[in-house]
Amino acid sequence: MKEKRSDSFYIEIPEGSSKSVMQAVVERAATSCGLYISHVGKYMAHKHPGSVHWHFKRDKNEKGILDATFFDVESLFWLMVAHRNPQWVKDIVPDLIAALEHEVALVDS
Repeated sequence: MKEKRSDSFYIEIPEGSSKSVMQAVVERAATSCGLYISHVGKYMAHKHPGSVHWHFKRDKNEKGILDATFFDVESLFWLMVAHRNPQWVKDIVPDLIAALEHEVALVDS
């Protein structure tokens, strides 16, 4: 059996959430956790066309990134943490999840 190299954490989002709404949600959540977005792109475009993929960092000189992906076709949003990342990435996950859930709730209300 192949060993897992990462963990995924799914955030519930309203069905039909748009890229622009999720971009704003992600930016506010990142800021509230002391993170900045170091990269915005696509995630496996052949498998998830139209997806948006973010990399979060605390400091540009620090090793490690936290990944997030939004796939509007299926209203999916998830964080992915590679096991090789330093401890700070693993430690920040609960805070970022809470911030994202908070921001999504504000949009949904």
